[in-house]
Amino acid sequence: MAEDLSPADRSSLAAEQGPVNMAMGGALVFASEVGYERLIERIGSRLHLVPRYRQRLQHAASGITNPVWVDDDHFDIRWHVRVTRLEPPGTDAQLAELIGTEMSRRLDRARPLWEVTLVEGLEGGRNAVVAKMHHALVDGIAAIDIGTVILDPTPEPLDLRAESDWAPRPYDRRRHLAKMMAMPALHAQRALLDAAQRALTTDPRRAAEDLKRATELMTQLARTRPAAPMTSLNRSIGPNRSYALQTASLQALKESAKPHGATVNDAILAAVAGMLRVVAPGVDPVALVPVSVRRGGEEGGNRFSTVLVDLPTHEADPIERMHRVHEQMAKLKDSAAVRAGALLVGASGWAPPLVSSALARAMSGVRAFNLVVSNLPGPQQPFYLSGVRLERVHPIVPLNPSSQGLSVGVLSYDGAVCFGLLADRALEPPLDEVSAALADALSELRRPWPAGAHADRPPSAPDPRAG
Repeated sequence: MAEDLSPADRSSLAAEQGPVNMAMGGALVFASEVGYERLIERIGSRLHLVPRYRQRLQHAASGITNPVWVDDDHFDIRWHVRVTRLEPPGTDAQLAELIGTEMSRRLDRARPLWEVTLVEGLEGGRNAVVAKMHHALVDGIAAIDIGTVILDPTPEPLDLRAESDWAPRPYDRRRHLAKMMAMPALHAQRALLDAAQRALTTDPRRAAEDLKRATELMTQLARTRPAAPMTSLNRSIGPNRSYALQTASLQALKESAKPHGATVNDAILAAVAGMLRVVAPGVDPVALVPVSVRRGGEEGGNRFSTVLVDLPTHEADPIERMHRVHEQMAKLKDSAAVRAGALLVGASGWAPPLVSSALARAMSGVRAFNLVVSNLPGPQQPFYLSGVRLERVHPIVPLNPSSQGLSVGVLSYDGAVCFGLLADRALEPPLDEVSAALADALSELRRPWPAGAHADRPPSAPDPRAG
């Protein structure tokens, strides 16, 4: 039994060259101890929900054919789920150092392309689960990672066990090669099946086609813009990574944005601009940003597109930066081209990572952007792992292409906005200074400003989607 890789899957594998590591993931911080055996049991009982996580890559003829997914007949969950303990005191900085080390290692392509590390010893008796998976596990845009599968919306676990035990399906190399010889006939059959299925649902092949169409459109739009400026963030990277975590209050960001007719997303981008004003001064960098373009009354899931945003780092005033970001985002969201390039994703609380390796790689030739700022919405309710409450979720967005030295992952969850900064370990200035600059920019944005400080500027029209 063999399953073809989607075009996006193949692209993310091809992108992993030189210093580029296409592993992505997240750091899930829990309020108390999770327990290794309990984590093993939870993941094992739900792997049937993500069957790709028991599959590995296989070449029918090395160097001649594209790889395919096959069941791993030597699958061992304990190889993929590990445990480590931080030395006292167990700070967030120590956790971030461990994540940087983990994200510096490439995943073993001879095994299913994911790992989970249980991190014990965090301050206050807390645990963290660091989920790491290859971008190729993302099937089109239907991205479901192991971190979301193991969680429940209530302290009482849901019963999601498989009806029968898993057994690997054998892989027959001769059958695979024979199947390839008959590909024209299979393509014709697939086309007939797709025509019927598309009327009912968005299957992975359709999702991959939509992603390809959006990528082509976005690349064309990038070519009509001036090239992104060179910054200190865009030197050639090495293989090693560093990571930093920051957390802000979602309510505080709403209170900063709403009086100015702006959105939380505008406030986050203004804070990132404030950070870059300190660490990459002198130019206005360009960020690649996923954005919701869903309009009132639209049903059937969430509609996202990707835009290029000029970050106004030259503005000293944080509120003025937010105004400028808001005006730019409003124009971009309403543009016909951006809406034409939108992707429809599921209506669940977790949005998939929309900045695919295919998009970043296709656009890299025109130096269209300086960094990725992947700001995605998450559920505003607590989630649990076997009754243990999840406190925070910090995303990990890979560096791609090889001239991108910093990525900013942002995810809102249960009243918090969680930032994850991944960087080349040799980044200048060092990532701890970048992280401190982000913390200062977030604080600056929330600082009360004197009455009438912006009286000479007409307020932005209230945005009904603000917050």
